[in-house]
Amino acid sequence: MLKKGWPILVASMLVASPAWAAAKPAGKAHERETMVKKVEVVVKKKTEQKETEAKKKQESSKQQKWLAQKLAQLHKKVGQIEERLDKVTARIQALSEAESATDTQTTPADSLPTGEPSASQPTEVTAATDAPSGQAIAANDAAAPASSGQTVTEAPSPNSPQPVGEDQEELDEEKQEQIDGLIGQLIALSNQLRAVTNDIRALEKKVGANNANIQKVKEKVKALNDQVQANKKALLQLL
Repeated sequence: MLKKGWPILVASMLVASPAWAAAKPAGKAHERETMVKKVEVVVKKKTEQKETEAKKKQESSKQQKWLAQKLAQLHKKVGQIEERLDKVTARIQALSEAESATDTQTTPADSLPTGEPSASQPTEVTAATDAPSGQAIAANDAAAPASSGQTVTEAPSPNSPQPVGEDQEELDEEKQEQIDGLIGQLIALSNQLRAVTNDIRALEKKVGANNANIQKVKEKVKALNDQVQANKKALLQLL
């Protein structure tokens, strides 16, 4: 009986011992604190990750809105330039058509063949040769009215240069003024297109050169530049 009760007594004494009771709970508390710290670290990392992703999304949204506003401004500028350029192109085409119509309707007199004897000249010479001497003298007297006090007015030669009238000079001055004004408008439009090109380059530095919307604006600006160059060539032909 004593042998069986002794281990139970020793165990009860150890459990009741203050040192044993203090050592056991201390180890469990340390484990709990370590586990809590690990959980806190994981939660903190996940929270920071979520906050970082939220900031990136917010910045991306702001950038997209900013890019959309910039593209809208560029499209508006390009549209205004295109409208002005179309008006200039129409005026240049009108001037070119008017110039072509004037050249077609004008038939200069010096284009006719000259130096050919008229049909009446050989007849008169033959008649004067075959006629008697008295008639020839009479014919010569009739052909020389200066001896009787009459004056002969010579017909103007078709090859003689015609003087330019005041009306023609005014038309030429008006045409030159129109051409000068159109050249000035083309220069202004070219400068506006250059400014748009600079804005596009600034956008490409921020969002990249592979943006499809930016590429569309670049292609439109290039087409307008080609149209400006074609108009300049047309004006040079009118000068």
